[in-house]
Amino acid sequence: MGAVLALDYGTKRVGVAVTDSDRRYVFPRDTLTRTTPEDDLAALRAIVGDDGVDLMVVGVPFNADGTEGPMAKTAREWGGKLAEALGLPCEWVDERYTSQEAEEGLRETYPKNTRKRRMLRDRAAAVLILKTWMEHGPCD
Repeated sequence: MGAVLALDYGTKRVGVAVTDSDRRYVFPRDTLTRTTPEDDLAALRAIVGDDGVDLMVVGVPFNADGTEGPMAKTAREWGGKLAEALGLPCEWVDERYTSQEAEEGLRETYPKNTRKRRMLRDRAAAVLILKTWMEHGPCD
């Protein structure tokens, strides 16, 4: 069994978290600022290799009523292409409120909406996605 990679997809940034190889602990890993698809792939390929990842989990931002909107479809398309390029199986997690939950957790420490807080929010959201997957498994 290897580590699991969790991704909080965004059009500007991607939050990254990983488990240990026993899949017992979750660690915030990075926040990637999106540039080109090639650069995104190279950065994630390095993380996959460095951390011994053998499964990828991508957060899907469902609408409040549980339906898939445009952003959820985009996240699934992006995740599917990325999983194929990385040669990893991919599972999906409902991440409707992870960014908001992560933001609330950071507000006290970083009261101003700074770049640092945004970067930490994205990786914190990836941690929440991975914890959700560990506790409840994937969604459809």
